[in-house]
Amino acid sequence: MDGTDWKSTHIYMLDFEGSPASGVVEYGVVHLIGGQINATETSLCRPTGSIHSRDREVHGIGETEAMAHELFSSHYAHFVELRRKGIFAAHNRHAENSFIKNTWAVPPVVPDWRAGFGTSQEWGPWVDTLSLYKSIFPGLDSYGLGDLVKTFGLQQQLEAAANEYCPQKRRKPHCALYDAIASSLLLTYLESLDEMCDRMSIRWLLQLSQGIEPQQELF
Repeated sequence: MDGTDWKSTHIYMLDFEGSPASGVVEYGVVHLIGGQINATETSLCRPTGSIHSRDREVHGIGETEAMAHELFSSHYAHFVELRRKGIFAAHNRHAENSFIKNTWAVPPVVPDWRAGFGTSQEWGPWVDTLSLYKSIFPGLDSYGLGDLVKTFGLQQQLEAAANEYCPQKRRKPHCALYDAIASSLLLTYLESLDEMCDRMSIRWLLQLSQGIEPQQELF
């Protein structure tokens, strides 16, 4: 399982908008199957507390709008099912992992992708495009999501995908599905590099995502 080509494994790229005060107020999920965007999903979520004005300025979601939706916690069964089918991914796994663990500490029994066999009770391990790009491309001026998209010439592709998949008013940075698509494009871009295409096993991605240098040289 862990040594197989990454395209043979379902990867779910997640992005959450929110804060510790409000909880998750929007989620976006990109289903990467066969190394391509196969499906997407997104929803606003009722806040568990106040949405501070400074947070609203970032993600553009107001309390009145969000209150019309279900709490993020009501989606537990769905996220467990995703985790059973594959691996979670994010750009900066620590942020997304904190959001999901603050809502649900652990899932029930799910596949142990780190070991490559057996089961575990954890949302991870995560594929992390932030860690991947820091390892593969050291010395860049910025590893912010938007900056990486521009650095590697993915902006036009991102805009096209956002127009296809994102709600009309949520086609910009700091919108959950838009950011999840951006992170997905960073992951799929790696395989277009001659140096990467034969190395991208699940084990390799997870090692670099955790900051563990693989035995083989990157280039």
